[in-house]
Amino acid sequence: MIRAVTIKDLVGVDIRGYHLNRLIGTGSYGAVYEASSGSERIAVKASIRSSDVLNEAVALQRLFYCEFTPKYFFHEETPTQNGILHTIGQELLGADLESIRQRVPWHAIKRPTLVRIAWQAISCLQAVHSYNLVHRDVKLGNFAVSLPTSPNHRVTIKIFDLGLAHHYKDDDGNLIDDSTNPKFNVMKYCSFEVAMGCEPMPKDDLHQLSYAILYASGYDFLQKMKSPPDELIAWKREMLREPSKTLPPLARFLTPWFEALSELNDIVPIDYENLKQKIQQSLPAHNASADLYMEMLDGEPTLV
Repeated sequence: MIRAVTIKDLVGVDIRGYHLNRLIGTGSYGAVYEASSGSERIAVKASIRSSDVLNEAVALQRLFYCEFTPKYFFHEETPTQNGILHTIGQELLGADLESIRQRVPWHAIKRPTLVRIAWQAISCLQAVHSYNLVHRDVKLGNFAVSLPTSPNHRVTIKIFDLGLAHHYKDDDGNLIDDSTNPKFNVMKYCSFEVAMGCEPMPKDDLHQLSYAILYASGYDFLQKMKSPPDELIAWKREMLREPSKTLPPLARFLTPWFEALSELNDIVPIDYENLKQKIQQSLPAHNASADLYMEMLDGEPTLV
């Protein structure tokens, strides 16, 4: 039995043959550790909240061959003095996009980098949706860069934290109810239709992504979320009705993409390639599909 006092005190513990070396992140879900077995390094997510961890483990298994989500290694249940410890072994990623945004001047990612992030993030959601999963918790902190894969430090964007993901339809296209009945309309960064009481669908993941990209551009979305509920819902509605007038000036260059997003519905299949082309049209002088790299600028690792 593991006798760690809290979920944050697991350094030195062995789980499924992996030694937990250091704590690399904490949150409402629990904690994430860097772990190793020989020369292999992975991330181990630990929590005593069973439902989200079990749900994430199932989602990651379903996405096992997906290149845009962390590779799945194992799910383990271990007795502790505080209850059952649930752990998931998964691919070790680099910095999340929220951390990257925090490090750049004025918390605003430069436009050429921003459109490449948006392009790859759309690919992430396209891949998740192709497995009949909807993520339902799309935000900047749930995207991360891979570890560098080449001498020039090339990285790719991956989406993680699938604790709220839902297998929303079967292979015949029949919708599957979520028996947990989560109330996503209270999530301040949910899409407009979800705020109005609808169930999250793939298009709502993309609307959440648009808020994340807006936030990464330097817009104070956290302050916007502090608005009175009616005012926040009205803003989300106008982002769909008239994005060109509602977008803040610093992000108005993204109008072609936001206009395409405003046309999405739950009946017509999403044209992800068109959404990517709208990202390209937003900044035509730069290649939105170009690779991303981690470079050292002023002593800080920076995504470019």
